[in-house]
Amino acid sequence: MKKFFFTLEAVAKYKATVEKKQKADLARVMTRLNRLYEERDLVLQALADNAASIRLTQEKQQNMVRELIRHDNYQTYLLEWQDDVRELILSAEAEKKRIQALLIVTMKEIKTLDRLRLEQYQAYLAEVRQEENLVIGDIIAFRAMHNA
Repeated sequence: MKKFFFTLEAVAKYKATVEKKQKADLARVMTRLNRLYEERDLVLQALADNAASIRLTQEKQQNMVRELIRHDNYQTYLLEWQDDVRELILSAEAEKKRIQALLIVTMKEIKTLDRLRLEQYQAYLAEVRQEENLVIGDIIAFRAMHNA
C-alpha cells in the first residue's frame, strides 16, 4: 500500500518555525511595550506630583525663586524623559504592528498549507480505496472463473 507523503511538508515546517519565532518576537515586544507603558505612567505620576509640589511651593512662598528654579529644572527633565519614553513607545508600537502583520501572513500561509495537506490526504485515501476496489474486483473475477 502506498504511504502518504505531503509534498509541501518542508515548507509547512519552515512556516511553523517562522510563526514560532514571530510569536516569540511579538511576546518580547509586548513585554517591552508594557514596561514602557509602566515607565510612561511613572513619568505622568511624577509630573502630577511635581506639579502639585510646585503649587504648594507657590502657596507657601518660602524660598520661592530657588524652589521654582529647582522644580522648573526637574519639570524640564521630566518632560524630556516623557518625550524619550513617547518615542520609544512609538517605535515599539511600530515594531509590534510589523511583527503582527508578518504573523498574520504566516498564519494564513500555514492555514492554506493545512488545507492543501488535507486535500492531498483525501486524494491519497481515494486512490487507496480505488486500488483496494480493483484488488477486490480481481479476486471476485478470479473466484468466479474458478467456480464456474
